Amino acid sequence: MAVVFDQQIRAGGGYQQALNAALLARELPPSLVEVVYFTTLSENVGTLLKFGIKADLIQISTVSKVFIYFRRLITEPRLLNLVKKIQRYSPIEKILTKHKIDLAYSVSPSSWPRDLEEINYITTVWDLSHRDDPEFPEVRWGCQLEARDKKYWAVLPRATAIFVDSELGKKNVVHRYGIDDERVYVMPFQAAATTRKSISSDAPSIDVRAKYNLDVPYVFYPAQFWPHKNHVYLLEGLRALEERHGLRVGAIFSGGDQGNLDHVKSLVSKMHFEDRVRFIGFVDNEEIPELYRQSVALVMPSYFGPTNLPPLEAFELDVPVLYSDKAGLRDQVGDAALLMDLNDPGSMADHLTNLINESQLRIRLTKAGRERLNYFDSVDRLGILKRVIDDFRWRRQTWR
Repeated sequence: MAVVFDQQIRAGGGYQQALNAALLARELPPSLVEVVYFTTLSENVGTLLKFGIKADLIQISTVSKVFIYFRRLITEPRLLNLVKKIQRYSPIEKILTKHKIDLAYSVSPSSWPRDLEEINYITTVWDLSHRDDPEFPEVRWGCQLEARDKKYWAVLPRATAIFVDSELGKKNVVHRYGIDDERVYVMPFQAAATTRKSISSDAPSIDVRAKYNLDVPYVFYPAQFWPHKNHVYLLEGLRALEERHGLRVGAIFSGGDQGNLDHVKSLVSKMHFEDRVRFIGFVDNEEIPELYRQSVALVMPSYFGPTNLPPLEAFELDVPVLYSDKAGLRDQVGDAALLMDLNDPGSMADHLTNLINESQLRIRLTKAGRERLNYFDSVDRLGILKRVIDDFRWRRQTWR
């Protein structure tokens, strides 16, 4: 089985979740399957090596990329068979065939499996937010909605198995793309491997507020600057917190610009929050746990779900969570988070006030967060993966 890891580290939560999936595959017994790792990005070779995984680099030439593009446009079977007589395999399938791969596993929602015509594959779906929230520019601009739909229509029906993050995610895949229920498996997100590792780490702590020159408590929000991440709501919530309750709290935003950073910065200036809002970009994995631990709370007013990684990381580090009150998202956290009405920043302000003034609330939330993590950890992810592979192995014996 080829495990293909193709996420950029700057993809944020997506990168971490793909890495978790890749590390899980390493635990598969060799009596069941021989796992071979590949990556499409040279920087990931070193990353995987840090975890003891040797990965081969898949390099596709520009000419091959052009060939892939035009090959995908061919849908008429007779014409496609004619092309296959000229060149039987797509470039990526040719590489995997040389390694005698029987089954490929895409650990992220990538489009490359659509180019596998003979090799079977497992694929991943993290969300279908382009259907849930089609109003956002990152969905509408550049025909992204149509492009994502086209990818899923091409990839999902031919998949041996599809891994999703939640029951709602499974329901959406089955309903929207007509996939058989028994081919879709729920594999809940986990906190980033580096965050889990930091729990037992003896690495020296940093003083976050001193490093970033903050003289007020802060909330933390690790998210790329997409409109759907809703940084604007968080800023409005901080303003309501001061106007309603007289409390001055700052914010630290980590993550890269996806076109919305200037808009958020302009609002910070308009609200005169320059003294208490920090934009720190991408930071080392080792610093992330301290950014969580020293915050008042993780505040994540994202529109997209149904699940996200930061709440799990906050639970792991005993940090309270304020989260969007939306279908799927509320199911992810259960009673372990304070849910925000995305049409009312005052709800965020009220939750923060209660969190600051009531020490027992913080204790209750962190305890509930731990219990929520235990619930997700009880899911036998490795068992699910083994079952999928074992079922495929029996089928695979029926042909040469």
